[in-house]
Amino acid sequence: MYRDECNRLLGNTRHYKRLSRDPTIDVQEEITFLVSKGKENNWITDHEASYLIQTNPQIPYFYILPKVHKGKIPPPGRPIVSGIGSALEPLSKFVDFFLQPIVKRIPTYLKDTTHVLLLLESIAFDKSKELLITLDVESLYTNIPQEATLEVISNLLDVHMGGSQTQTPPGFILDLAHLALTRNDFKFEDSFFLQTQGTSMGSTFAPSLACLYVDHIERHTILHEDNPYRDQIKLWKRYIDDVLLIWTGSKEEAQAFAIWLNRANPFLTFTMNIAHLLSSYILRSPPFKILAAAADWKYGHDEGPGVYTLLTYLKKHLQEALAKTSA
Repeated sequence: MYRDECNRLLGNTRHYKRLSRDPTIDVQEEITFLVSKGKENNWITDHEASYLIQTNPQIPYFYILPKVHKGKIPPPGRPIVSGIGSALEPLSKFVDFFLQPIVKRIPTYLKDTTHVLLLLESIAFDKSKELLITLDVESLYTNIPQEATLEVISNLLDVHMGGSQTQTPPGFILDLAHLALTRNDFKFEDSFFLQTQGTSMGSTFAPSLACLYVDHIERHTILHEDNPYRDQIKLWKRYIDDVLLIWTGSKEEAQAFAIWLNRANPFLTFTMNIAHLLSSYILRSPPFKILAAAADWKYGHDEGPGVYTLLTYLKKHLQEALAKTSA
């Protein structure tokens, strides 16, 4: 069953390409050439150059985690590529060092659970006119287009680093990102593959790439003035692939917006949940999505008694859900 699901995912020729041999030596040579170029031009220090070239690199390996919360038998798999000790691991970490500050400047950025709770506590919510909605981007990491994502990264690096005095130029960082993203080779059993679309869940810079690509779609489509539903979006905040939306309008209008949203970009598919029952989200979506839980709490309370009370509320219901799922 596990092997069948792995083969089903790897059989998607839009995302994966089978290779005839282990590509690790070729990838290592490309990295060495690029790092040598960076060192010769004083774009990186000797220490950074040494860090970027992995000693005795291992080819990443592919495995899946079952999505048991989907309620399907057998459960679909979430593809993971473990790159620990791989040739590309240092590149991914190095690039992410420069991308992380840009991610944190995204207008829709949510940092963590506390950020969500404080945000909800500060917002006035009119249940008679507004809906609290959560959205998920389905399989975000494996669906972002590589070339378009690199173009987004290129523009953002130029904007945020173009006038800086950093030793490493944006163009060199982009070259490293291009190599780390487009040479994402891995092994499953005795076969070798190349991921041709998206980024692998398991690489360090994957969340940053995904966040910045979705930010581009948000700025140019979802939150753009040309969006016919723009005036009904009171709040749109996102933690990687989880969106918290306050919608001004009816449920039917929100559903129409969801249809429009899924037609606006061929690579991103959103699923919508309108907050109503906490227990339904908890039981369907382990490991317990805090956005949905917090949204339900806000939807059920006219006045927020404070973040501490909200945390107590969430803890109580999470414990109840755990008891039910383990019974």
